[in-house]
Amino acid sequence: MVAGPLIRYLQEREHGLTVTSLVLEDAIKLVGDDPDSTALKLDLADEASLAGLVGGHDLVISLVPFTYHPLVARHCLEQGKHLVTASYVSEEMESLDDEAKKRGLIFLNEIGLDPGIDHMSAMRIIDDVHERGGKIRHFGSYCGGLPAPEANDNPFGYKFSWAPRSVLLASRNGARYWRDNHIVEVSPERLFRNMRILNVPGAGDFEAYPNRDSLKYRDIYQLGDEARSIFRGTLRYIGWCETMYSFVKIGLLDETPRDCKGMTYADFMRDLLGAGPDEDLRVVAANRMGRPADCLPPWNLHWLGMFSRHPIGRDRISPLEALGEIMMEKLSYSPGERDMVVLFHEFKAWFPGDDHYERLTSTLVDFGVRYGDTSMSRTVSLPAAIAAEMILEGRISLRGVLRPVHPEIYNPVLDELEKLNIVCAEEITVY
Repeated sequence: MVAGPLIRYLQEREHGLTVTSLVLEDAIKLVGDDPDSTALKLDLADEASLAGLVGGHDLVISLVPFTYHPLVARHCLEQGKHLVTASYVSEEMESLDDEAKKRGLIFLNEIGLDPGIDHMSAMRIIDDVHERGGKIRHFGSYCGGLPAPEANDNPFGYKFSWAPRSVLLASRNGARYWRDNHIVEVSPERLFRNMRILNVPGAGDFEAYPNRDSLKYRDIYQLGDEARSIFRGTLRYIGWCETMYSFVKIGLLDETPRDCKGMTYADFMRDLLGAGPDEDLRVVAANRMGRPADCLPPWNLHWLGMFSRHPIGRDRISPLEALGEIMMEKLSYSPGERDMVVLFHEFKAWFPGDDHYERLTSTLVDFGVRYGDTSMSRTVSLPAAIAAEMILEGRISLRGVLRPVHPEIYNPVLDELEKLNIVCAEEITVY
């Protein structure tokens, strides 16, 4: 869903590409008619084929699900090849740092949107404040991929521009952040209760809820003990958090497979809710949620078709998978509809030399192209494409498992993104 702009960027610069997918037709479509590009079917379980492909290329860009990146990375180590991913650095990936350095390899991760552009635009401001003798006291970072306002036409306020399973799995995470020099721990079941309304200039009001572990960014962003608050959040249109909180309460994000042979979605939900054969599923779901039957979350289930006679078509499926499949059917973009990416940073910096404060913001509001690339595909894949070319041209001197938090990476990537009309607008208020 996001690889297209990356492939075309590298093709336009006359790089030879091999594009692989589990579905050959998808790879063929992405490659187009470029004479220097090849489309192949590849299952990562076929490690012999994977090893041969890695060995035959100068650099590997891995846009597969994040759990497979360490597998690809180990083959890159064995074959002495550089690696680029747009995913978070896992513990398993981090453990390869020393070996990658010994072999003179770059394993650049988190070079997408979030993570990616968020890191780079934040570090540009943080490094500037530090160079001017200031200290970051408060830092908030918020990002969301959403339908453009004119395409926001369903009760969820959401449509999928990346993998549904990944969206739902992220909804199972707990979180923690730093507020007024104290750690705030948020359990997974309370994630959507820890929400605030945030106004983003030029974009409107959104729900903002915490995104994973914000505390580690004290070290990643070199903030040490100077920051009194650090918060990284996800943005959604208003109403999403109440719905997802209620879905969590009735077990719809459970990953445990359940028998469903011959079942409809209504049968599956009746079994999940423990409802009797004559009970109204919407009423039972609302009772389990602790909500009135006429409120939005149970009606959203009805609107999705979770109470319908539509067959599931599988013998076993988890609630999370069942929800993801039917959401993908109902929450997809129609031809010509635009998506929107909103990224907003807010800093409060203190300058002890002349004892003044500054409020600094960085705002990216980007829209997809009608009948063309989504904003999500451009903002995720173009940073990776730019970084890949920088590595191939020898423009990155650092080695090991990296994030794009270093000036020699983030400055040229952000500069190139601006040429592609992906611009983080910065503002400073002195007080």
